[in-house]
Amino acid sequence: MNNEPTYMQHYEIHMKNGEKIDVYEDYNIPLEEGIIGEFKKGKEKFLEVNDLLCGFVIPYDQVSFIAILEVKKYI
Repeated sequence: MNNEPTYMQHYEIHMKNGEKIDVYEDYNIPLEEGIIGEFKKGKEKFLEVNDLLCGFVIPYDQVSFIAILEVKKYI
């Protein structure tokens, strides 16, 4: 078993209706390939977010902004 820690980037997706969705992704993913990069590209009409427990499909036109928060260490 690998005992090295895993680092996860925490994001808050703020929706226009006031809701916030907390999501995490591997910190080692280049920014342009992760959630922020996909949102900035805007090629699709939906942002697909998957984490360890579940997934979301969020319409871009419902996102107000994405806040980049702390990096968390998991073992």
